[in-house]
This record gives sequence, structure tokens and C-alpha cells, in this order.
Amino acid sequence: MNSTEEKILKIFNDNYDKRICVIGTTCTGKSTIINNTGMGVDMDSEIFPLLTKEETDYVCSDPWTEEIGKMMDELVRSRLSIKKGVPMFGTVLLDCDLIVYLHITDELLKKRCALREANFINAKNMQEKIVEEINGSGIDVITVEVVEDEKKIGRIR
Repeated sequence: MNSTEEKILKIFNDNYDKRICVIGTTCTGKSTIINNTGMGVDMDSEIFPLLTKEETDYVCSDPWTEEIGKMMDELVRSRLSIKKGVPMFGTVLLDCDLIVYLHITDELLKKRCALREANFINAKNMQEKIVEEINGSGIDVITVEVVEDEKKIGRIR
């Protein structure tokens, strides 16, 4: 476990009695943090088994649009909730006591999208939607910067 993951764990440990939503656009390292820390659940892993094929096809269509984002928000919010002590990592802001926002620069997001063959414009649009939601939420936020390390992948600072 690297120092970044230790910092994330400290946030979780310091706030064990809260419902924590870890939110960031695609390619910000959410799955890696879950895998390396053993903490939290992945929103996608929780929601997609609950969706119909038609719902899945729609929310996974390209390019990402605000309408797709709104539909995904509605589906997630109607079917999932965060439990105290079990942080949920995803791209939709759910009702919670604390937000951990994974912020990534455009430059690093472009690099990570290229490595994962993800669409940068879709990722950027999603990031802007996330920031708007956070800013309008009134919920306490801890921002964690996603930074590049020597291995050509990003890490969290």
C-alpha cells in the first residue's frame, strides 16, 4: 500500500461513523484504491447487476451526454445507498455525510484516458457534472489530488 492509499484509509478511519461517497470521473483510480486498500464498494459493481439490458445499453452509450448522466443518477439514487463505515466509490453523488472528491487535471486525465482507451471528452463532461453536484450539495468535502507517478499511471496525493 502506498502513502496515498494510507491517506485515504486515514480519511476513512477518521470518519468511520459517516456515510462516505468517494467520487471522481472515469480514470481517477477508484477501482485501484478499492483493490489496494480492501475498503469500500464500487458503485458500478453494485448498480449494473440491478439494471435491465435496455438501461445498461442507454447509460453506456457514446458519447456521454447530460441526459445519460441524469438517467444514471436517477437509476443509482433510486437503487443504491451508502452505509456508514462502507465508503462507496463512483461517479454519482449519493446521499452521504462526507464527500471524498478525486480531482484530476486535464493533462493527466487525457493520459489516463488514452491508456484505457476511454473517451476524454466523455470523462471531462462527467467531471464537470460531478463538480457541479458537489458544489451544490452542501456536504463536507475532502479533495484528494490525483497525480502521475513514475509508472505511467496516476496515484492519489
